[in-house]
Amino acid sequence: MSGRGILDGIDRFDSLFVSPRAIDVPLSCPGRVRAEADRGRRVLVLGLFEAAGASPGAKEAIGRLGATYLAAGLPDARERRRRGPLPLPESERGPEDEETVVTAAHMLAELGPRTEAVHIHAPLGLGPTVDYQIAYEASVRAFATGVGRNLFLFEERPEAFVPGAVHTRLAWLGARLPPAGVSAAPRVSLLRTLWRTSEPRRLREESGGLGAGLAHVSWARQRWRAARRWKPLRAFGPRLQPLLHSADEDTRQIAREIACALLAHDRKGRPRGGQRFNRRVDQATKSLGAVYHAERVWLFLPSGDGLHEIRHPLDSGD
Repeated sequence: MSGRGILDGIDRFDSLFVSPRAIDVPLSCPGRVRAEADRGRRVLVLGLFEAAGASPGAKEAIGRLGATYLAAGLPDARERRRRGPLPLPESERGPEDEETVVTAAHMLAELGPRTEAVHIHAPLGLGPTVDYQIAYEASVRAFATGVGRNLFLFEERPEAFVPGAVHTRLAWLGARLPPAGVSAAPRVSLLRTLWRTSEPRRLREESGGLGAGLAHVSWARQRWRAARRWKPLRAFGPRLQPLLHSADEDTRQIAREIACALLAHDRKGRPRGGQRFNRRVDQATKSLGAVYHAERVWLFLPSGDGLHEIRHPLDSGD
């Protein structure tokens, strides 16, 4: 499996953003990246499941934010499904994914000391394919227990704009939240969730037809129902603390321009996808209590009290 050779001769970086694809970071947390760069920190964005030379527009956007981009070249879910024994949907975990989890975790564990990065950002796992969950799990295994590092989980956009999506993901993880953090990811009705659940696929131009849309709705319904049993103050999963990042008007304008450049255009060349995306960003910023632009990340906290003794799914391998 490819990917390990990219570490040869890698430079030192202060901040590392782990992402399944290049496009995820400039859409999800451009303010966070720009703030790190503005502080004089060297920032690296690693695309786990993207080949070198792919997504030149996203790579350009990352450079505009002040970061360096590196593609790891691991096979993505679609490629692994072609190799696997069963034709599973890209959103479902299959046996062919387990080797990728271990490979990605080992790569990140080696990348950490080489870059000496202190601030690590990884996806929460909201994304449309199992690659996002793998990126989360590999990052947790590689960095969550590292002394002297901070692991932040960013909410993937546009998936985070679906009402209840963050709540459902945290419930699926069994996350334990502080009292002040419970209101950060409120539970919403099933109807509100299903009404908007297909919007991210359209914005990403990954609709896949009616069959894929119905399968995604069914998957969202199952997740929502399972989340009803979650008790965020008494859960035994990872301890997470929500943190708000607010940005200025200049960052807001750059983020809007990036979204319009990266997302779908109509037949007349108008950035319809980016415009819809930016309206959701404005709504999210308002709901988070900010003025120009806001993003939320979740700080991964050490357990410190012996409650988090259950084995993580990644702990079964070497």
